[in-house]
Amino acid sequence: MSPPQPAIALVPFPDDVEVAVVSHNGRETLPRLLACVIEAGAPFDRIFIYDVGSTDDTAAYIAREWPGVTVRRLEENVGPDPGRNWALRAAVHPYVLLLDADAFMRPDCPVRLREALDPTALVGTVTPIVVHAQDPERLQYAEGFLHFICEAINPWMDRPVAERGRDRRDIGAAPAVALLIDVRIAHLIGLWDDRYFIGKEDGDFCHRLRMAGYRLVEEPRAVVEHRSKPRTAWLFHHQIRNRWHFLLKNYEMRTLVVLAPALALHEVLQLGLLTVKGHLGPWLKAVRGLISWMPGLPAERRRYQRMRTVRDRDLLRCAPLIVRADLAGGALGRGFKTLYDRWLAAYWAVARHLIS
Repeated sequence: MSPPQPAIALVPFPDDVEVAVVSHNGRETLPRLLACVIEAGAPFDRIFIYDVGSTDDTAAYIAREWPGVTVRRLEENVGPDPGRNWALRAAVHPYVLLLDADAFMRPDCPVRLREALDPTALVGTVTPIVVHAQDPERLQYAEGFLHFICEAINPWMDRPVAERGRDRRDIGAAPAVALLIDVRIAHLIGLWDDRYFIGKEDGDFCHRLRMAGYRLVEEPRAVVEHRSKPRTAWLFHHQIRNRWHFLLKNYEMRTLVVLAPALALHEVLQLGLLTVKGHLGPWLKAVRGLISWMPGLPAERRRYQRMRTVRDRDLLRCAPLIVRADLAGGALGRGFKTLYDRWLAAYWAVARHLIS
């Protein structure tokens, strides 16, 4: 079977962009993803699949059905970050459009993203808005930021796309679903932390980008449909460990001191909630993982603090936290969360002045 031929796109595919798709067992979603990339006008010789330890015959499928697309394979499932870093190190064009295997972009998405990526204005990465593949009129991710407690802020989740508007905005964090990245700047900030496996890896990349004085821009005219699925408990220890490491690696020392009471309370609450829900094991596993990384932490802190040009006060925000419904519980749990969000807002109102 011959692969589909590139369509005549409404606007030419940017000549300085290549596409890198990071996939683990993506055989089910890759046909639609590749059809979207081809419809956008991407030449076959600029499409690369980074297959991370798949067991679903992905590589053979691509070789058979899409012979013009290059597959680069990692033999073990080591998370997406090693594939992302391989793509950035191997890039021969200035910009890489990094996609997850279930990110289905609209045909004009690459051009819209490229229009927004202006290196002269210190734009280092551009993100589209991300909508639900099963309900494309509702947002999944838009205008994200990092909560000072080191959790995601996603104020537009599940809201209508039309409410977001069409103006570009500087944001604080974006999911790795789809990102157009300036390769040179990615190298300057240290690429992706390929130990993280999953959880906080995209927030870490975006945070270091902004720490170093580069801009993360959201282009709402660029749209990607994402087929999301809930993360299961086996990922909890990655998310917990990575959050702690993120804090210790990236936050200024003064910030850590000022925020210590709030961080300690958050950890006690998280531990209690996980214990009640039967997930104490992942928390303990996260502790062991963090301890194993501690010897290298001082050198990492020095490296990233040296490149800092923006202070934590200007990077961090406060807004209602996102808590999974199965963890939050019923009305009592939701009421407690509301009170906790209000306490955090009051704490931040004071703390943000102390960390300046």
